[in-house]
Amino acid sequence: MAPLQHAVSRMMRSLVMKFTVLSGVLLIAVTSVLMAIEYTNNVRENNEGSHRHAQLIAQMFAVTAAEPIAEGDLDRLNAQIRQYRNRPDVAGIIVTDISRQVLGSAGAVDFAPGSRAADHLVQSALGAVDIRVETTGGMIRVAQPVFHNGRLVGAVSVDVPQAAVSRPLDEILSRQLMVALAALAVFLPLVAVLVRNALGPIQKLTEAARHASSRKLDFRIEVNTGDELEVLANAFNRMLARLDASMKRIHRLAYVDLVTELPNRERFRKEVERVIGETNDTGRGGAVLFLDLDRFKRVNDSLGIGEGDRLLEAVARRLREAARGWDLSQGEDAGEPSFVARLGGDEFTILLPRLKEPSDAAVVARRVVDAVRRPFEISGHQVFLGVSVGIACFPRDGEDPETLLRHADLAMASAKRSGGNAFEFFESAMNQSAFERLVLESELREAVREDQLVVFYQPKMDMRNGAMAGSEALVRWKHPTAGLLSPGAFIEAAEECGLIGEIGDWVLRRACKQAAELKAMGVSMPVAVNVSAMQFEQPGFTETVLDALEQSGLPPQLLELELTESTAMREPERVISQIEPLRRIGVTFAIDDFGTGHSSLSSLTRMPFDVFKIDQSFVRDMTQDGHARIVIETILAMAKALKLQTVAEGVETTEQLAFLREQGATLAQGYLFARPMPFEDLVRFAKPESAAAAG
Repeated sequence: MAPLQHAVSRMMRSLVMKFTVLSGVLLIAVTSVLMAIEYTNNVRENNEGSHRHAQLIAQMFAVTAAEPIAEGDLDRLNAQIRQYRNRPDVAGIIVTDISRQVLGSAGAVDFAPGSRAADHLVQSALGAVDIRVETTGGMIRVAQPVFHNGRLVGAVSVDVPQAAVSRPLDEILSRQLMVALAALAVFLPLVAVLVRNALGPIQKLTEAARHASSRKLDFRIEVNTGDELEVLANAFNRMLARLDASMKRIHRLAYVDLVTELPNRERFRKEVERVIGETNDTGRGGAVLFLDLDRFKRVNDSLGIGEGDRLLEAVARRLREAARGWDLSQGEDAGEPSFVARLGGDEFTILLPRLKEPSDAAVVARRVVDAVRRPFEISGHQVFLGVSVGIACFPRDGEDPETLLRHADLAMASAKRSGGNAFEFFESAMNQSAFERLVLESELREAVREDQLVVFYQPKMDMRNGAMAGSEALVRWKHPTAGLLSPGAFIEAAEECGLIGEIGDWVLRRACKQAAELKAMGVSMPVAVNVSAMQFEQPGFTETVLDALEQSGLPPQLLELELTESTAMREPERVISQIEPLRRIGVTFAIDDFGTGHSSLSSLTRMPFDVFKIDQSFVRDMTQDGHARIVIETILAMAKALKLQTVAEGVETTEQLAFLREQGATLAQGYLFARPMPFEDLVRFAKPESAAAAG
């Protein structure tokens, strides 16, 4: 029973079957109604025909019996009665005169000859002088007046069995059933065919919806019925076309980088996942290269966003060419081609699905470095970039996309710290280093929140008389467990996690405040504060300096801001426009670590700086390295020609001091005079000098 119910249930889920069954039910219902009507009509016509037949027999007998009744010829009358009684359609006959005296009878009747017919039907026929008909128990009785020569002479009563003069009802019913079944046998299949043809477009629409639900949208529905179904199919086709276009756009947005047309991070992750799964089956390995462009932010800031996007497009083309060149160089052993993607910003990745040796990844990395180092032509300008590449091999360095990307990123960061334009393979020690850097960044954020930073000051000495002529503010970190940390232990981490600007602003405000306190004690001397590139490039840098001076009450003439040579010469016009408002109110500017960068002399002569700081590396090596001495002599001669002050950093011996004094250096600082010290020690260091100057 259950399989039958299941089959019926499945059949009834078909719209064609439902309409076929419904049409069949309607056809059967209509046929049944028509059969009932036809049956009723047949029964009525059968009854009417039986009555006419019975009346005809009575009329014929009345005509035959009229003369014998009128003449009183009973023998002749009885002979006629017997003749009619022998008919199969006559069950009984009674003949009476006008007084209802029975003259003769035959069959199963209630009145014998000679008796008086007490029959209401005969009496009614004689009284009304008209035929009377009555049906009782399947018997039709007809009473007919008898006339002879226009005179009423009697009456006859004839009993006619209804079954003898009419068709049986079961015969009528069976005939109608046969006709109905024949009609159903012909029309039901025809209805099924018509329904199937009529609902064929709906089946197409249903199939289209099924395909659409499985994301197969590149097909169209052909319906040419000329009715609403064709309109619906056309609307469905338009919907499919729009859905197809939308799905393609969504796929593009989800998996394609719109700037470079390269696959994006999500697409790359899926590709790496697929390749690693296949690698587990084949046993061969590959590599993921993580690329970060060197100096892109600086170039992008100078070119603008639009030109920066064009530069990224050019980089993407070169990366594709480099990867394609590697694939072609492998010949028949290349297997699956390389896969280049952009993760975002200036970060790219290359997937090498199949490598014979991990060292092959280094060949590709070298190709990439060489390709990116070549100058780019953007809007008529030559632009130079570099790239740092980190390499993680699989399955050795990871077996999932996230791990491989993280390890390749760590290797890239190591290559960037070593100077860029290089590549490095991931090593397990990098994980520990990255963890330590993460801990350091977390602790550094806490240090900024908990005010664990302090400012130390290193005095600057006048080379002519040995008097204190100023100081340089240097940040220190009072670590809760590691003790006092110098900038070298945390400044790089601060730059990477974006805290360098916040730390720089804090040092600036603290140095201005303490320099103002020192002035209030009677010691008026300038304080130099280092400004990082990130801090200097902040939009509100000038306002930050002005606010620090206003809050502390320090005269602008006592504040000196130190910019590194690379920061100062990065965008000369922008640097000039940014420092001029501060120079106008008296703030002085120094180029820190002068001689270590790549300054253009033509730009240098236009820069509004007041001080050159000679990098301590030259000072340290000048007694053994003749080139260092020449560099120092050149810097001092240039400063003298430009009428600028000079500060020699890292002076530790009297020999260094003598040479610098002989060459005309203005100021010096270093361990020969004093180490960096807290503000309280600076006050004690500076007050005797102040007293001596006053005396």
